[in-house]
Formats: sequence, C-alpha cells, structure tokens
Amino acid sequence: MGQEARSDQIRQMFDAIAPGYDARNRLFSVARDHAWRRRAAERANLHPGQTVLDLCTGTGKLAHELLSSTRPGGRVIGIDFSQPMLERARKLEPEVEFRLGDVSRLSEPDASVDAITIGFGLRNLVDREQALREMRRVLRPGGRLVILEFAPPPSGPLMRAYRFYLTRVMPAIAGRLSAGERHAYRYLAETVQGFPQPSELAAALERLGFAVTVEPLTFGIVVLHVAVRRG
Repeated sequence: MGQEARSDQIRQMFDAIAPGYDARNRLFSVARDHAWRRRAAERANLHPGQTVLDLCTGTGKLAHELLSSTRPGGRVIGIDFSQPMLERARKLEPEVEFRLGDVSRLSEPDASVDAITIGFGLRNLVDREQALREMRRVLRPGGRLVILEFAPPPSGPLMRAYRFYLTRVMPAIAGRLSAGERHAYRYLAETVQGFPQPSELAAALERLGFAVTVEPLTFGIVVLHVAVRRG
C-alpha cells in the first residue's frame, strides 16, 4: 500500500471514531489523559503573544491547554487531517484557529512559530521523518517541539499486564461499542508496540538538529520529548 493510500485509510478510521473519541480516551487512560496534556502544554514554555501549532490536534484538547499561556495577543493553531475531528474541536474550543491540513506539508513560513505540540499523533504519520523536518523548518531557532506519545511497553511484570490491557482488553471493550472501534484500538496497540523506543526517537530528533530531553510519565507508559531547535 502506498503512502497516500495508507494515510487515507488512517484518516477514514479517525473520521469514524470522532464522535466517541474523547470519552474513550478518558476511559482507557483511566482519566490520566488530561494530566498528560497539561504537562505537555507546560513544557511548551509559551509566553503571551507567541504562536504555537498543535499538530494532529484531533478534538483540540491539547490546543485548549495552550491557550492560557499565549494570552494576550498570541495564536493557537490546531491542524488535523480529519474533518469530523475538527468539527468537534471547533464546537468545543472556538478560540483556537483550527485548520484542515497535512502536518507533513505545513503552510507556515520558515522559522515563524514559537512552539509546536503533537499529542498522540506522531505514530500515525506515514512519513514521520518528513513531518519532523517540517516541524523543525517552521520553528524559530530556540523554539520548542513537544511530543507527547505512548511508548512501547518495556519489560517487567507491570508492563506485561499493561501489554495485555493494550492488546486484548481495550480492543475487546471497544468492540462492544462498535466493530469500527475494535479495529481502531487494535490499530492503536499495533502502532504503540511498533513505535521507536524513547531513546531512538531522541536520537532521530538530535540528528535533525534538536537538543532533546526525555520525560517518562505514568511508569513510562507515556513519554514527553521536548526538542529545542538548534540554530
């Protein structure tokens, strides 16, 4: 399957689950998702009047967390490829500028934004390296890229239980709600387990010209990468 077809397939999946997306996130994260997004917003280190992009914004929950730091005079721009997700986002958070777009081909000029956040979206990008290059391009020198993402479960008894929850329990519960959601959460488990280890992603960001810090959250289930653009 080509990249464009694969991207379209992923988009259709997110279009289909948009109505229940926020409720499922709260359920399956045991309501930890809000704290994760709040921490990501804090690590963006924004100030009044600055501009921030929230990529793969979905229903705009992370974009909402960024608003208070940019007031007055700043801009929060949320970009996503799913129109149904954006329709929900615009109703939930009218102060954010939501835009349909491809985060691998951003329309912003070079070195024009102060920060970028992407929450639980990097693993869904078909051409991850190209997207990261675009993020670096539009960031000003010294600007921050904050990546909030699930990490592949490490070894150990606790993580074996988490892996079982991720691969068996979540898809089973979602399947009781709809067949489409069962497929979506199987996809989630596959992409989490196939995602680079935190150290590998940090090394890739360093090669692209970032200085990187890594912050595990909730026993390392979720990881924040804070990448500052060098030069």
